[in-house]
Amino acid sequence: MRQVIACFLFILAIGAIQQAPAAAQVISVDPLSFDFGDMKQQQTRTATVTVTNEGAGLLRILDVKADCGCTVPTLAKETLAPGESTQIEIQFNSKKFNGMVIKAVNITSNDPINSQVDILIKANVHAALVIDPVNQRVGFSRSLKGEVLTKQVTFTAMDEPVLEISADKTRQGLFDVKTINGHEGDPQVSILEIIVPADMDPGRHRDHVRVTTNIEELPTVDIEMQAWIAQALTVSPEQVSFRYKKNFIQTIRVSPFEEGTEFKVTGAEIDLPEISVQVLETIPNTETKVILEGAPISGSDPRALESKGHMKGTLLIHTDHPETPVIKVQVTYMVRL
Repeated sequence: MRQVIACFLFILAIGAIQQAPAAAQVISVDPLSFDFGDMKQQQTRTATVTVTNEGAGLLRILDVKADCGCTVPTLAKETLAPGESTQIEIQFNSKKFNGMVIKAVNITSNDPINSQVDILIKANVHAALVIDPVNQRVGFSRSLKGEVLTKQVTFTAMDEPVLEISADKTRQGLFDVKTINGHEGDPQVSILEIIVPADMDPGRHRDHVRVTTNIEELPTVDIEMQAWIAQALTVSPEQVSFRYKKNFIQTIRVSPFEEGTEFKVTGAEIDLPEISVQVLETIPNTETKVILEGAPISGSDPRALESKGHMKGTLLIHTDHPETPVIKVQVTYMVRL
């Protein structure tokens, strides 16, 4: 008898398992891929995908996301009853791509069997002007003031027989630029040279230049550039912010940019009297520590009221190095009024 009951329960369990998928929600996506065909750069095209709940349960679309910012999916409805459908509008921008591009949109749902569905987007992007680097950004590694550094941006015309580019100066005038048309005898290739001048001030610098071309589809191109110029003596950190701390303590390390540089910190001062300064030479010609200690002024202090609680000061570090006699470090903190 027990064997008969056990067999009967086993059959019921199998039946329940077999019936479970039919009672659950089932996602159906149509179509699963789009081919936008030939596109030019900076063009936008839109496709529509239909999502249907083919099961008996309530389908919830938990997330719809693309693998690239060039593709933007928009879902009309998140919850679908059995037999109900909704749409996802997919907007694709060809941006600065060149050649065959394949992107994906991922749909996450509560379908117990197929919770992840990918929609593939394909396009063949034609660039009238190919730019290298593609992101149109030029970065220079950290360098010592006085060095002259040069990098190139290459422009290649794909349709026009002759490419002509021109550039005047960068927006802030921090970098020097030079254009070369007909690079190495090829009339379809031009070069933009970006130069870090020897007199660029220490610090991190960002600038950009607008390049004019004779390509109708892309008459202007903005190139961004960045450089980080160091002094013979460097400090870390380069600026200090105590924000709303009740007590201040910060160690600033002074060290040479290049090994073998001889130097000595001869003194340090700050124009915030509530902060004291101590100089501690830890390793001669290798590292000196400048230690800041103090506490914020009160919110009723006239200085705090005048600055609206934004206290700013400058630490001056004096050295015997002829190229870096004074190093400036900005020091700030906040006062609650």
